[in-house]
Amino acid sequence: MVDTAEWMPFAAVAIGGFIGAVLRYLTDTVLVFPLAGTLAVNTIGCFFLGIFMYESMYLGRFSRTTRQFCAVGIIGSFTTFSALTVQSFSAGPVMGVANLAATLILGFAAVWCGRLVILHGRFG
Repeated sequence: MVDTAEWMPFAAVAIGGFIGAVLRYLTDTVLVFPLAGTLAVNTIGCFFLGIFMYESMYLGRFSRTTRQFCAVGIIGSFTTFSALTVQSFSAGPVMGVANLAATLILGFAAVWCGRLVILHGRFG
């Protein structure tokens, strides 16, 4: 007999991955500039991952399955490193480097903002 507890993480990641992939697709249909969709999802994903992970670390509100569902499933399939790399390479040297720099800067800023949301709510 298969233990349900063994399959819960797989189901959580699969369902979260489906949701994240659909959200990723919808973002690309709204933002038609070639680099905008990937930049947007990576920045938004960093922000929500910052909120989620710091919420988990400081407040301990989420179970392991919930963390897998949100962080690995939804956010993991919503954001994309491979698309960032291919699009940056294809955009040419100047736009490619600008896209990578913007992604790194906005990604760090978004995680920092997500962290501040949790710290301000908890300790502010």
